[in-house]
Amino acid sequence: MKYIKKLEDELPEKIDYLLVCASFEDRCLSFATPITGVKFEKVGIFYFEKFEEFSRNNIKILTDHFQVDPIPLDYSNPLTTADSLIGLFNENPEADKKSVLIDISTFTRESLLITLKFLSFISDKISDIYIFYRTANVSNNLSDAVVSIRSVIGYMGDINIEDPLHLIILSGFEHERAKEIIDTLEPDHISIGYASKDGSVSEDLYNSNIEFTNTLMAYYSDTKIDTFEHSLLDPESSKREILKAANAKEGFSTVVAPLNNKISTIGAGLAAISNPRIQLCYAEMGNYNVNSYSTPTDDCYIFRVTF
Repeated sequence: MKYIKKLEDELPEKIDYLLVCASFEDRCLSFATPITGVKFEKVGIFYFEKFEEFSRNNIKILTDHFQVDPIPLDYSNPLTTADSLIGLFNENPEADKKSVLIDISTFTRESLLITLKFLSFISDKISDIYIFYRTANVSNNLSDAVVSIRSVIGYMGDINIEDPLHLIILSGFEHERAKEIIDTLEPDHISIGYASKDGSVSEDLYNSNIEFTNTLMAYYSDTKIDTFEHSLLDPESSKREILKAANAKEGFSTVVAPLNNKISTIGAGLAAISNPRIQLCYAEMGNYNVNSYSTPTDDCYIFRVTF
């Protein structure tokens, strides 16, 4: 398989921690296939109890493969993600710095951002952080019914209610999610980040992202809106563009809603870690298309992140 060859070519022979989220998406099974060129010392298999019924088979495949117990998370209580990470890393208090590989493909954006922030807190104990993202063909219908909108733990930002609010949205493909965030926060200015052509996974997804951005802008013609391009393939590039957009609105409080792919979500997390005045927000959805959310492809992206 193409993605396995990439793993074996681009990763060291030993990784101390592998973090995977067992999901209703089959691309969570990337590491259930034997990878002879890389050895994992400790594996954390997480899953969300809300989706356990639909993820049960994949949970079993992963936990049987690695011979570990799964770690349950509460989708509506993000503190469980932070607590589980603390527990997992405290089990191995050795002094040597540890390497970490995160399969970001099927973590929620919120749990992924919390994981990134946690690793930044213990960065003095971490030697390398590798990110793996398995590509997939995704449905046009991903989720619906926004339940709540909240700031992400660790990314509360420096928000002054007396300042005008600048909302940066990394546009994806879920109109309801984006509209609910805008309507709830009622920003004074909106910046919509969309994927650049060179920074898109495919031309079809680029065209879809442009269409989504134009549709979203049409809803809010009476609000001050600007747009900017960012990468869906390079988190450092995405980070730089987000920081540039935030810095352009001096005197505003800034909230970022990362609604595009997980790679650009990493970029948003790195931007907020770099500039702690930025707040990140997350819209919890009531329903997901658990039956046909995505179909994995045989390609992936692998990169390292630093703080």
